[in-house]
Amino acid sequence: MTDTLIERAATITATAAVVVEADGRATSNDALHTAIEEALRRGAPLRVLITWGARHREMYDASAVTERDRLSAAQLERRLARALKRSPDLDVQSIDGYDGAAEYLAAHPDSAQVLVLGADHPDSAELRTALAASGCGVLTCDRRRRL
Repeated sequence: MTDTLIERAATITATAAVVVEADGRATSNDALHTAIEEALRRGAPLRVLITWGARHREMYDASAVTERDRLSAAQLERRLARALKRSPDLDVQSIDGYDGAAEYLAAHPDSAQVLVLGADHPDSAELRTALAASGCGVLTCDRRRRL
């Protein structure tokens, strides 16, 4: 279920991607599914920002971080493999090395046509600034029925 879609006013380039952040939360998994659908609908590449590493370092001791990273990577690869099986022409790339969408968009302001976020993705001044500078649209989603 889509809650919010704000489309950028500027012309969207054909090479600009649908970007989603994979941080290991249940809502980021929902956002990943929505981002795959959106990339297919738009005929756009999909870029998956892998940001669970910072979250794992906050939640686990050093000995558990490597194992959590391995499990998260395997889970993401399975999800992307299923998407590619259904749509083999989908251009998917996982991107590591950024703490979040704000940092990625600040470094690559013209690379995204839409950023897909889960319903509980934390808002920040940095993210708002990066979104304004990049001009990319925002799609927030919540696939779970909540009361």
